[in-house]
Amino acid sequence: MTDQVLNVLKVALLALVYLFFARVLWAVWSEVRTPVVADGLRVRRERNSGITKRQRAPRGATSFVVMEPRDLRGQRFVLSSTLGIGRSEENDICVNDDTFASQNHARIEMRADAIWVVDLGSTNGTFVNGQRVTTDKSMRKSDRLQVGSTVLEMH
Repeated sequence: MTDQVLNVLKVALLALVYLFFARVLWAVWSEVRTPVVADGLRVRRERNSGITKRQRAPRGATSFVVMEPRDLRGQRFVLSSTLGIGRSEENDICVNDDTFASQNHARIEMRADAIWVVDLGSTNGTFVNGQRVTTDKSMRKSDRLQVGSTVLEMH
């Protein structure tokens, strides 16, 4: 083979290597970036009442306010005794477009001593203030709960 043919093959191989790395970076970027929630959170309606769980919080009542995704920021969910979070329509806080959340991801419980978060065996985990919840975890005011890509702040 002549030197010209070898140089062309070198350039072609180099171009293929660069294309391969570009494709790998694109795949990693699309997995890492935060997904856009199109439909948003859905609030489960109480049976036979037409009243939603999302309502104005009475004074002293514990509530959770959506911080992320940005387009849903400010939605408030009042904790009466428990709140279920996940993609399933049976949950009190339904994050059906959050692909990083499980069907039944986590549960927030009001107990005698504090407010507790229970991870229900979710695939991607539940986080309180950036730390993964492995056992029941108590929460305080202004703690942040992350379920998938949805972030709730306790008020």
